Amino acid sequence: MHSWLAIDYGAAHTRAVLVSPGGARRLVTFDDSHVLSSAVHVSAAGIAVGAQAWRRAAAEPDGFVLSPVRAGRQQVIVNGASVEVADLAAATLRHVAQHAAAMAGEPVSEVHLVVPAGWGPQRRTWLRHAAHEAGLRPIRLVEAPVAAAPGLPAAPGDADRPLLVVDLGAGCEVTVLQPRAGGFEVVATMADPDAGGDRIDAALTAAITGTDPDDLPTGTRWATLADVRTAKHALAQQVAVTVPVPGGQPPMIVNGTVLAASGHPVYERVAELATGVLTNADQTLQALGTVHLIGGAATAEAADMIGAKLGATVQVPPQAGVASVLGAAGADQTINRADDGEPLRLPPLRRAVSMGLPGLFSLFLFAHFTFTVIFNGGKPYSRTPHYYVTAAWGELTVAAILAMITCLQGAGLIAASLDHHNPRTGAPAGADSRIAPGIALAAAIGTAVAALYGLTAAVYFAYPVSDLLRWSLLPVLPTAGCALALAAVAWRRPVRPAAGWDAVLTVPLSSTIAAAAGTLAVTLWWHVGLPWWAGGWGDLVSVIGGLLFTVAIACALVRRLAARLALTVLVGFFIVIITRSGLNIPAIIYAVAVFGWSAQRLWAIARTAPPTA
Repeated sequence: MHSWLAIDYGAAHTRAVLVSPGGARRLVTFDDSHVLSSAVHVSAAGIAVGAQAWRRAAAEPDGFVLSPVRAGRQQVIVNGASVEVADLAAATLRHVAQHAAAMAGEPVSEVHLVVPAGWGPQRRTWLRHAAHEAGLRPIRLVEAPVAAAPGLPAAPGDADRPLLVVDLGAGCEVTVLQPRAGGFEVVATMADPDAGGDRIDAALTAAITGTDPDDLPTGTRWATLADVRTAKHALAQQVAVTVPVPGGQPPMIVNGTVLAASGHPVYERVAELATGVLTNADQTLQALGTVHLIGGAATAEAADMIGAKLGATVQVPPQAGVASVLGAAGADQTINRADDGEPLRLPPLRRAVSMGLPGLFSLFLFAHFTFTVIFNGGKPYSRTPHYYVTAAWGELTVAAILAMITCLQGAGLIAASLDHHNPRTGAPAGADSRIAPGIALAAAIGTAVAALYGLTAAVYFAYPVSDLLRWSLLPVLPTAGCALALAAVAWRRPVRPAAGWDAVLTVPLSSTIAAAAGTLAVTLWWHVGLPWWAGGWGDLVSVIGGLLFTVAIACALVRRLAARLALTVLVGFFIVIITRSGLNIPAIIYAVAVFGWSAQRLWAIARTAPPTA
């Protein structure tokens, strides 16, 4: 394995984290600082970046570009010449790669790039192009709030609630995230490039000099802005600082009151963005789990002012300025590299209960299937030549599928038990492959239980075993195959999802409940028969059973409520008609849906696993 990089190339500053082959993370340093200015300077001598660009700006201000990210065009005119903006960004990224290579002792080419959640395909492609020009190979673009979210503190009861992430840097981006199996999903995002540190710098410059930064003479503009930024950061540690004033005027003393007055309009605008994004996401403050402030301009004072305007407590995590890049360095989109030395943890009790419910449904349906069989032409122990049985074969299929689901949901429990008895058995060094045996063993147990269902029923019915295995074993084999492939991927390319493996391997409880209830409803209507007092409700029970099957399929295949409703409406009509002929075909369709769920998990893990040597 080799070292790789995570880079947050922002409008004002660039931050980077070097990830060693063992998974250790180190902030890349530039002249004893973990922050590199994104500004560049173009001259006949070449492109200078960071502090050197600011030094050259004092002597040659026309060659200075404060923020290539803010340029917004393919080319800019610098010193009378047209320059590709991607080349300017590439110069900064190349500088980062050189410092990272010096720290790692080897060239570093693979990189995860942090991007704002609101960036579209064009801007993302532009950043990829700039990285390629810098000699870097972008492995993945990671959205800033998604990268930061796994490391943000949350109350125990807020794990499944949406959260609001305010990324306050040179500008501001506010995002609502929804926890999902394996990570976080962006629900809505809003941004304003003028609601951040740059606007505070401009207001503070105007307060000190009495002039808007754009109206300052070119020869003193950048030096004044540098002094203002230095004073702003110094005020985080000091009560007051002295700032030089251009034009031969005496220095001015600036304190926290002046800084707060400069930032107040910005923080009000941030609160407006937060209110707007909540409206777009159809959420309320009361429904949120937590509100977090991250980014280079995130401070406790900013959090207090934004929270007062918003009407909520805003939390500032430790190392808020590097939260996104640290998350990108420890995550592949939503997947974290694991700590090999930490034992796997048992799932919480509440999740263990939800994991066990499909198993209870499975046992109940198998018992109901077995004891509601109708023997024709004799009994198992006294058969005639015309002996046969009538049974709800689809009920056996659903029971087997729910048994497989239960076993896969218990893979984390199995792996944790194995790990506690024999930690790190054969796992690749520096990686968390220990979930792989749990998944493989869970798939094997689920397959064995399905086969046992078929064998038990065959013996009880005095029927050929192959006839029963066709309904119990065959439908679960595709899902078992996906689980084994997932175990192989987890072993070869070790990862740990941010929300935990048990969350990735858990079928939505709504799907299993709807499948069990739909199976029972259709079985009662088609095979067992309804009680005499409900004899007139047969058609309604059939329709309800078909709709429940549709809900089970939709909940297994898609996550978002709107998509589930749409799929239920589109497919429900056909499933209701199909259930008129019995349970067999709907049961097979549900087996296919569960296979689709397992294939989605396999694809997500295989696609986002971090690169290995």
